[in-house]
Amino acid sequence: MKTYLPQIERRIFVRPNQTFGILNYDMDNAYPQRMLELVGASPTAKDCWNKRAKFIAGNGFEAPELGRQVINQKGLTLAKLLKAVATDKALFTGFGIHVNYTAGFKIASVNYIKFEDIRIGDTDCPDTADKFAIYSDWGRKTWKNIMRSKITFLDRYNPDEQAIKDQVLAAGGWENYKGQLYYFNPEVDDYPLIEADSVWEDFETEAGIKIFNNREVTTGFLPSTMLFMQSRREEADNSRPDSDEPHYGNSPSQLEKDLGSFQGAKSAQKIIVIEYEDESSKPEFQPYSIQNNDKLFEATEKSVEARIIKGFSIPKELINAEKSSGLSNGGEKKQAICEFNDNTAPDRLELSETFAEIFSHFYTDINPAGNWNILQVPANVADDTAGIKAGNSINQLLLSNIPAENKIAILIYAYGFKQAEAEAMAIGS
Repeated sequence: MKTYLPQIERRIFVRPNQTFGILNYDMDNAYPQRMLELVGASPTAKDCWNKRAKFIAGNGFEAPELGRQVINQKGLTLAKLLKAVATDKALFTGFGIHVNYTAGFKIASVNYIKFEDIRIGDTDCPDTADKFAIYSDWGRKTWKNIMRSKITFLDRYNPDEQAIKDQVLAAGGWENYKGQLYYFNPEVDDYPLIEADSVWEDFETEAGIKIFNNREVTTGFLPSTMLFMQSRREEADNSRPDSDEPHYGNSPSQLEKDLGSFQGAKSAQKIIVIEYEDESSKPEFQPYSIQNNDKLFEATEKSVEARIIKGFSIPKELINAEKSSGLSNGGEKKQAICEFNDNTAPDRLELSETFAEIFSHFYTDINPAGNWNILQVPANVADDTAGIKAGNSINQLLLSNIPAENKIAILIYAYGFKQAEAEAMAIGS
């Protein structure tokens, strides 16, 4: 018996790049940069990323003054470092922390490294194995070519004294030693996918819908129109003394320029006057019908939004809280916060363990109690002003003189209560 499995392409390809001594992060070596652009263009994805980062960072360290501790000469605090690595972990599922050592083999400073700037060193090359390459423009947005001279190679994190001695010796002394990188990666010797990689195509879809809506507004919601007019004879342009051959071409007519200025929301309801000499030269505007995409786009937008939220594993009440209803929204949001706190608890634990490991080798004891626990987001943030106002409105509804069945209907359809709950509230009032 033969079975057929559909071919599913790998999401990323990791291959050695001998030019730069790294392992490419996908074919173009710019997977993180592409994902950042897609997430930035998708409102739902950006919101999901922010929510996930907020819950991973939680309410800060449990130790009250710990977040204010300064950990390098640039003034970086533990609280800022926590927020930065939580943001990277929320999207990329990994993060990077750079450490430098004193001559006594204690960590002297700790710095944050953007995850998208990190590449794994080529494991087949002795000079770059067990190293990481740091470069700020792998996506080639600033410079057309990657400059090898600006790539910084850092050794893999290892606080062992002998390992540090060997690295310093290989670097040519302390003055040339650039420190180590603590690279957190859920994959083993491979690059991780972003948190919602399975739905990144939906990021692009939502961005496309946004562009479509923008074009609708900027063109004044006008139907597509064809303009029929007499063809113009191409005439030689003899105004170019530097050319031996005449140049033929048509520049836009005044009519074409005027029509362009009449597009857009700000140009709506304007009047244009067109003069013509005879009937044969009269321009003819003929609209052509296209499919009405409004409802199609609306349905697509909702399904895309739902898949993105699911891809980030975030309770929908935390993203679309305004679409939930009234008094029930407070209870549903509290439940969603508790649920998402549980889902992100392993992430907070991994950050706590990372901080405990790194700062156990710090040159000074900045956390004598040894408590690196991170507080979860409190559920009482759901008790917002909107919930209070909704509660007051419901109280007024229950105290009103309208029939009980009307109260029940309003409680169900306007505030989202279940049938039994609405009946109990309405009859009890």
